[in-house]
Amino acid sequence: MLGMMVLTYILASVFAIAGMGAAGVLIPNYIAIGLSVHAAMLLGLAQNTAELTVATAMNWKKGLIEWRNVARVFVPAALFVPLGAYVNVYTPRILVLVALALFFLFAIYRMVTGGVAESKDGWKTYLLGAIQGFTAGLIGVDASPIAIIAFSYLFRNPKKVSANTAATALGVSGVTLLTYALLLPRIPIATETLLTVATAGFLGGVTGTLLMHRVKPPYVRYTTMALLSLATVEITAKILTANVPETLHILSVGVVVSGFLAFLCGMGRHRARRPFPSP
Repeated sequence: MLGMMVLTYILASVFAIAGMGAAGVLIPNYIAIGLSVHAAMLLGLAQNTAELTVATAMNWKKGLIEWRNVARVFVPAALFVPLGAYVNVYTPRILVLVALALFFLFAIYRMVTGGVAESKDGWKTYLLGAIQGFTAGLIGVDASPIAIIAFSYLFRNPKKVSANTAATALGVSGVTLLTYALLLPRIPIATETLLTVATAGFLGGVTGTLLMHRVKPPYVRYTTMALLSLATVEITAKILTANVPETLHILSVGVVVSGFLAFLCGMGRHRARRPFPSP
């Protein structure tokens, strides 16, 4: 139990810096220590809710959250969570991993290139909100990297991207938790375990958010990029080693490789467009 609490606290602290819930990383670890998949999902979402609640409250107090923009992402996300949870039953897991890998690569690209949204980019936030909700329902986590993409179109300041992502991920985690609680059969989880995980997530949210407020904005961006990069590597490894039909495996690997090549091409074009320093 102590090990679970320490692990949850550390990961929640790190992910809170980027405004992300740690459920996506914690769920596999909860399964590894003996919990069922569905119990691990519910605990991960409960941890997310505790972590992101305190992070959102602290960010709001700092004036970093713009609720109108949060609503533009959260409302379509909330509407599409149930659809994603329903499709979960019929979709091969490897295809979900492929979609996540592509979104993570694009999120990294957006964090590197930055930029502020123009009026024509407004529709992208609604679309990405819907994709976030659908993905969250599909995989049982908050899919916050997709919200990072949406808010990178709206804010240049990485701290604002982090804060508004956390607020959106909080709402999406709550809706996903409620959806799975209604859809899944009753899962016995010890009250002590639930309180331990929620407490660790809450404390991790406090620690990570305090660090986010105190460090310089570029370090928030670097932390976010590092977490997204690690998640991309982990997901790619799972795709490469997936035990699926050969045709589906080749197609999945090919799509990820194509996405990585497109990422490198985009980065090269971005560097080429940067002005050279004066001699």
